[in-house]
Amino acid sequence: MTERTYEKSAITKLKQASSRRPPWQLALIGNTDEPVTLSAETVGALTRILDLMPALGGVTIKTEHGDLSVSSDFPSGSMETVDALIGSVFENDADITGIVFPATSTRPEHMATADYPHFLQCGKEIAAITASHEAGEMSSEEALRRIKDVYSKE
Repeated sequence: MTERTYEKSAITKLKQASSRRPPWQLALIGNTDEPVTLSAETVGALTRILDLMPALGGVTIKTEHGDLSVSSDFPSGSMETVDALIGSVFENDADITGIVFPATSTRPEHMATADYPHFLQCGKEIAAITASHEAGEMSSEEALRRIKDVYSKE
């Protein structure tokens, strides 16, 4: 019988991966006739479900007091981080000519390229609006209106 050996760094990486928090938080939005409180265990279970099923947009929790919509809520700036990571793929490996993101129920298939390193087809427009807002060239309300316009075109 042969004995298996594992690199210590590989085991450390596995432990870190299993204890790492997702880059999002749980969003609970309700239309209830009185406040609904969920236990920490239920919040943990819902978070884990959405973590294990990233294609799942969310779920609806039925309660005696009404429904709660549960989904992943990514902090602002996460799309810029994704786009920067996509750009780094093209910078680090010149042989890569595209990254194809499959279609979902809400958006068509899209291919990011070195010339257009964005996760979303409208990524360049969104990035320009965000940069303009951060530079103080437009109000938050105007930026939000323009972003909604861009998404409504898709």
